[in-house]
Amino acid sequence: MPKKNRILAIDPGTREMGVAVLENGHLLYHGVETFRKLRTPEEQLRQGRAAVARLIRDSRPAVLVVEKTFVGKNRNAALLNVLGDEIGALGRRHGITVVSLAPNTVKKAVAGYGWATKAEVARAIAARYPKLKAYLPPGRKWKQQRHYNMFDAVALGVAFQKAARTHRRDSLRQIRAP
Repeated sequence: MPKKNRILAIDPGTREMGVAVLENGHLLYHGVETFRKLRTPEEQLRQGRAAVARLIRDSRPAVLVVEKTFVGKNRNAALLNVLGDEIGALGRRHGITVVSLAPNTVKKAVAGYGWATKAEVARAIAARYPKLKAYLPPGRKWKQQRHYNMFDAVALGVAFQKAARTHRRDSLRQIRAP
């Protein structure tokens, strides 16, 4: 049974996926799912679906917020688009409301303007949730990127909560389960 106000926020990625669980403005969980590089796209998608299914089962969210993926012309961009679609489909199959937010919508809600950098988004989120300050740069570049995925997921959840609070759902594209 889903928790009424629980949000599972996912910043999809084919190598690393940022995740956060929020409820009533409180950050319950934050992290990064890391995927092994596999030989085929099907294996990578299977790995991503399994991680999302486990997150849904463990967190029991009422809403799944996913960052919109961009359309690119390379293999990884295509795989990322398919993964984003499959995450939404998995949420709908579990009867969860699935919301997709554009990156600049999230940046505007969290950092104040839509072209904020990942570092600016991370600082805005760390200001809201001080326990996340430990993940801010400086650090090694690979660690920064990994942590930025987590900050992006938390930002997705915060942006959705902000939009829900102010009843500005016109900026959200909502997809309801059948």
